[in-house]
Amino acid sequence: MDTRDQQKLSDHGDRLDERYEEPGLGAWIKRNPWLLVRLFIVLVFTFGASTTAANFSYGLQGEPVTLTVEQLNRGDLPSGIQLGDYVEVTGTPDFGPDTQRIGTPESGVGVSSRYSAAYFYFALEETGDNLLIQTTETPPDVTETGERIWRGKLATVGTVIFHDTTQSGLEAAGLPRDESIPVIETGDTPEYYRQIFPAYSAILALWVLSIAWLVWRKNKPILGL
Repeated sequence: MDTRDQQKLSDHGDRLDERYEEPGLGAWIKRNPWLLVRLFIVLVFTFGASTTAANFSYGLQGEPVTLTVEQLNRGDLPSGIQLGDYVEVTGTPDFGPDTQRIGTPESGVGVSSRYSAAYFYFALEETGDNLLIQTTETPPDVTETGERIWRGKLATVGTVIFHDTTQSGLEAAGLPRDESIPVIETGDTPEYYRQIFPAYSAILALWVLSIAWLVWRKNKPILGL
């Protein structure tokens, strides 16, 4: 009896069994654990890179756009200006008669505090309820009552950090709470972000490397064949 053909078929079947891998998503996940690790790393660095890119772009801005008292009191801003731009305004801080009681109507200074971070808000005499200044000083120097230039990132009451806490802090200090009111965040200047450009560059470089690592490594197909 000739068994040569049967032997060939048997050998061929053994090789197919050796190459066969169970299809399906669950089996594919078991075969590619490191792919999932690399995907997770890419997602983490993508989130960091998205925030870093915005701050990197802001740090490249040059001279601030000047906002005038007349424009702010009319509710108008210069053409092309948008939230996140670097701006400046000249004015006198409108502190209250009792600056020892920060956070009350007597002080004229509102406080928004959370996670050990405090932000202080006050108005300017020239703009009244049409503009708020945000500072991260602890607390702001209430002895500096003269006219000065305030520079920082343009925001609104509705977009500043710690929204709910800010609303309650402004209310307690008797300050305006309309979410459309412009705010100048004096702690956010391009000069500050330029100081930490090396750290931002490192984050962006790690993001690029994580993508390259994800693409470079080959992974087993989902069908298992």
